[in-house]
Amino acid sequence: MTARELQNKLQSVGYLANMEIAYAALSTVNEKIPLLIEGEPGCGKTYLAQSVASALDLDLIRVQIYEGITPDKILYDYDYQRQLLSIEAIRSTLDDALRGKTPEEALEEAGKINFYDSQFLIRRPILRAITGQEPVVLLLDEIDKCSPELEYALLEVLSDFSLSIPQYGTVSCAPYNRPLIFLTSNNYRELSDALRRRCSYLYIRRKTQDEICKILKMKLGDVRLSAFAEIASSCLFRMQNMNLRQTPSISEGITWASYLCGHLEADPTLTANLLAKTREDGDAITRVLREQAESLNAAREMTEE
Repeated sequence: MTARELQNKLQSVGYLANMEIAYAALSTVNEKIPLLIEGEPGCGKTYLAQSVASALDLDLIRVQIYEGITPDKILYDYDYQRQLLSIEAIRSTLDDALRGKTPEEALEEAGKINFYDSQFLIRRPILRAITGQEPVVLLLDEIDKCSPELEYALLEVLSDFSLSIPQYGTVSCAPYNRPLIFLTSNNYRELSDALRRRCSYLYIRRKTQDEICKILKMKLGDVRLSAFAEIASSCLFRMQNMNLRQTPSISEGITWASYLCGHLEADPTLTANLLAKTREDGDAITRVLREQAESLNAAREMTEE
């Protein structure tokens, strides 16, 4: 697959990728190199992985990382309850088999019972991703929130697509079945050099006004809303460059624009709640909407003609 082909596939599922993004994602699609994606919150990091899964018709396994998450929640675990039930089930048989044996012989006999084989293994998301019957997209979202210990536990997966499990062995993924791994980070903490060396890298920059306009036109669909998309993108681009506590994301901008188009009676100056997350941001965004309200209304009315 070429970068242009991937770009077209992404656009077909609603993700507008420039060539920098397309080439970065292509290294994961073609070469199975994990891709670490950074950028401001709301720039489309998670959506890129989701869109690759949709564009290539692959299942998505998303692991949302949070502070305090432990390896047994995302790598693998053992079904301890099943192990205990199995012990109870064979207790009488085991007692008969060990009767009359020396302690050494009893230990040797008991050691033949394997309580760590596959029937007791719980396949958490990452183990599922490397042992599935078909390739999948594995998204490790907000990897910067995991502990250094968990980060190092992931290195084997990122470099070799394998997982070493004590008492069980090493589980490896066949080259043709390797998952497409995407990691996102908001720089909550600095990631280790060891993790970064195992990934290719993409920084998603803020969208230009032209890119925002193209995204809105694609999402709104109606060609009669072309003028509205241009004005709305101008508003959103201006908000990106304001000193806001939380800049509206592209997805929030799409929601806002779609709402205005679906509710022609709505007053644009009263829709800052769809874009702002604090009172101060709401006041600043409302000032922008007041300045552009007349133009936004005029552009929306074109759909009624």
